[in-house]
Amino acid sequence: MTQSIPPEPEDDRLNSRDLQILISRLSDPDKAVRVEAMRGLVALGRPAIPACIALLQNDDWKVRYRAAEVLGLIGDGEAYASLIAALDDEKDHVRYMAAKGLGLLVDPRAVARLRLMQRDENEFVQRSAARSLGMIGGEDAVLALRAALEGEATEGVRAAILEALHDAENDGRERSERQEFEHR
Repeated sequence: MTQSIPPEPEDDRLNSRDLQILISRLSDPDKAVRVEAMRGLVALGRPAIPACIALLQNDDWKVRYRAAEVLGLIGDGEAYASLIAALDDEKDHVRYMAAKGLGLLVDPRAVARLRLMQRDENEFVQRSAARSLGMIGGEDAVLALRAALEGEATEGVRAAILEALHDAENDGRERSERQEFEHR
């Protein structure tokens, strides 16, 4: 068994300092700064998760949006419950990113909530939920997508559902091999 070497205390301080700087930059008025902060938080990985979960309660929807994005991209199951809760956010951008993040977690527990998101008032949230169902894959996701397709008249949503249905029928693997989940 290989023994891992614990980080040096200075490394912990550096990560903590970096984390605080990156979190503060999520509030920057410049979108490019916020995007770079998001990328930095993703690079920090697991240590960024608790802070990003807390940021889902921030007053600024742009901060909540990026926090949900970070949680999905880190891809740790610890974020599951928080992303599920973010599906109820008042801002459609946050709901969109929470749905996307759940797809990136590839957690079958999310299928029931993502199925409900197919009825969201916002077309982009619906598309994101469909794509996430496709990434998760499995029988329940396929059934959810088929049900969503039946009553859907919006061309863009139908296209997303059809693509996701193809992916779900292939257990979501094909999409992840073919391309990275779209960034919007």
